[in-house]
Amino acid sequence: MKALVLGEPGEISLNDVAEPVPADGEVLIAVDAAGVCGTDRHIVAGDLGVPPGTVPGHEIAGTILEITQGVEGWNPGDRVAAFGQVTCGTCHACLAGRSNRCRRPEILGMARQGGFAERIALPTSSLIALPDEVPDGVGAIASDAIATPFHALTTVGRLQVGETVVIIGAGGLGVHAVQLARLCGAARVVAVDPSREARDAAMTAGADEVFDPEAEEEPARALRRVARGATLVLECVGRSETVELGLAALSPGGRLVVVGVGSSRPKLPPLGMFIGAELSVHGSFGSTPSEIQTVLGLISTGRLDVSRSVQREVPLAGAAKIFSEPFGPARTVIIPEEHPS
Repeated sequence: MKALVLGEPGEISLNDVAEPVPADGEVLIAVDAAGVCGTDRHIVAGDLGVPPGTVPGHEIAGTILEITQGVEGWNPGDRVAAFGQVTCGTCHACLAGRSNRCRRPEILGMARQGGFAERIALPTSSLIALPDEVPDGVGAIASDAIATPFHALTTVGRLQVGETVVIIGAGGLGVHAVQLARLCGAARVVAVDPSREARDAAMTAGADEVFDPEAEEEPARALRRVARGATLVLECVGRSETVELGLAALSPGGRLVVVGVGSSRPKLPPLGMFIGAELSVHGSFGSTPSEIQTVLGLISTGRLDVSRSVQREVPLAGAAKIFSEPFGPARTVIIPEEHPS
């Protein structure tokens, strides 16, 4: 089959590779759509240490082609979205229903071959039923670009009706966070991003105000004035300066949820201020299969409008070039040629 395969850092190309053979308890899936995430761009650039020969792609929607011994409840022809990792199922996190925290995960496109290919084999524990009302491209990105901010806002951030929410970084995660914060009852949503395109996308998604931190000499002080009592901040960038900006925007009792992944080491405010104001900082990683199912339900019933979320669909044969192009807030989705949109 055809697949996009990593070469040396900065290189990815379309190659012929062996078709995956599903083990017992797994299914073979025809990939109908695979979203291109910011993480995929870091993988191709060589930033995350993923070895050459790996097929990236963790945002996947497809159709079951074959089932194996031990598979129950799934049949050829079923449309599915994929959970972005294959989990062990036996660690404390998995047994507690928090499989996003699995201690021994095989993350698709990193530790296990991903979805930038014509077919993929996955265990049934990584499958989520894809409603008929949800298009392939949207079903693919729902597992990460939409479910990740949903998990961060609701499960980790415990968003309450009437709160003011600040979203730092209005890219693929942040622009969906704006929509979800409004849907979940936020009284006011402020989106922060230096990119005009991202700020415009956030306003279209329903932000009440947008803020350009690079336009201010003292961005922290200026954001506090704009935020006016923010009690929940979602950081979707993963840099020290944006984490510190998020902390500075919080009102007493506020929560900062860090979704952005990076290697920097942000500083806490002085302990007297941090403790006296009862601020809290939380990390948030991915989502659970049940949260992905919830998000797909919101989309299929029309409660969550993601009609602008997929910017374009490109064929697998021409997809390698997109990793050298600018990355905007809307997702690009790769479509294998034998499954045209």
